[in-house]
Amino acid sequence: MLRDLLPERIFNILTADKNEDKLTEIRMRVNKPLTAAEYGVYSTVFDRDGHACKTDKQDIDHVLAVATKHSVYSVNSQLAGGYLSCDDGIRIGVSGEGVYKNGRLFTLKNVNSLCIRIPRQIFGCASALNPIADDFDNTVIISPPGMGKTTILREFVRILSNKGKNVVVIDERNELSASVNGVPSFDLGKNTDVLLVSDKKSGYEGAVRALRPDVIATDEIFGKDEIDCLADISRSGVKIVATVHAKDALSLLKDKTYRALAPFVRYYVQLEGIGKVSTIVDKERIKSC
Repeated sequence: MLRDLLPERIFNILTADKNEDKLTEIRMRVNKPLTAAEYGVYSTVFDRDGHACKTDKQDIDHVLAVATKHSVYSVNSQLAGGYLSCDDGIRIGVSGEGVYKNGRLFTLKNVNSLCIRIPRQIFGCASALNPIADDFDNTVIISPPGMGKTTILREFVRILSNKGKNVVVIDERNELSASVNGVPSFDLGKNTDVLLVSDKKSGYEGAVRALRPDVIATDEIFGKDEIDCLADISRSGVKIVATVHAKDALSLLKDKTYRALAPFVRYYVQLEGIGKVSTIVDKERIKSC
């Protein structure tokens, strides 16, 4: 996908300097050096002569044209959210000039930088979660951005599914499943269904009512409305597993909004390094101490 997405010049310089199989992010900024992350560690991309590879507006426009299939207007709702979803699960963060309609952000124009996130399936990376998969209860996976939460969640979904749980993945940005024409490119387990929806709330409601899940999985929960939805799902008897941006469980639950997770979430999985589980906090054990 990267070969098709990037301008030929950029792709050739990038893959000559970096290991394509280790790339997790690429940053393109107008008239700035190209940078790339191998397993989360960023560095500048250099050409064979040792010069930093610079990107220009044409390079960024090329990526936008490929990512939107030459129809930027068809993805205005995504651009208003600051991202684009591509085949193979690639997500592109977009910055530029906001265009407003009726007082609301409608789309972006004059795009000046891109953050291309490349998903990886790493089998075995969630093996530390096997004990809680056997005694599964509501779980959140916590870390700052760029620490591999989505990769851990993807593998944990596969584990739960292969243990016999009916798992519904609410894949808002097509990162978890990397679906192409509705078919997941990643292995999410033998008992997993994927809902590709732009509105998580409708996805949650449809899943509970029509797909009879044991578990609903989602990436990057955000804000009170979504937490309220997850609380409703939990009250219905369906378990949830989700990721959230935070330093750790303590800082998460100190936040006024995210404190609402406490009544129904049992396990808090904290990451250290890229895709490494450091701590599993079990609320039930804390209560019994």
